[in-house]
Amino acid sequence: MQNLHIEPYSPGQEFAIHDLIRKVYDEFVAPDYPEEGNRFFYDWIAAQNIAARQRERINLWAAFAGQELAGMIEIRENTYVSLLFVAQEYHGRGIATRLFKTALPEMRKRDPHLEKVLVHASPFSIPVYRKMGFVAAGVMQTENGISYLPMEYQVTSDPSKAGSK
Repeated sequence: MQNLHIEPYSPGQEFAIHDLIRKVYDEFVAPDYPEEGNRFFYDWIAAQNIAARQRERINLWAAFAGQELAGMIEIRENTYVSLLFVAQEYHGRGIATRLFKTALPEMRKRDPHLEKVLVHASPFSIPVYRKMGFVAAGVMQTENGISYLPMEYQVTSDPSKAGSK
């Protein structure tokens, strides 16, 4: 996608980021989860909670197609992909991979010895993570009503190879 640009989070973006996550989650993920899991997730993505996490350390990048928010990635503890969402109309265009490729060098800068990146992949997102080079690191689990597959990405010495598997 040629006119896509990715930038670090800026204060005030948390509302648009929340709206994007909520819309994609409600369509593709929420129907598979019980009310408990959805309530837990909705609390995590509340705009004020996104903003609070970013005040501690900017670890969120937003992808824009022109002025429209197309996707986002948030990293937790410099090791976990906490959130990775792309608006439905932009699915299949490599935006998730580009977001990951943008976050990974910053993660490596913060920890030059970073060996792997982890994610708790929802059933819907497993194929996306596999395409980026993540592999299963366990079996399906459920925690707080959220089902996920633990997955990991082995960091190579060449960050340009991120997500190219």
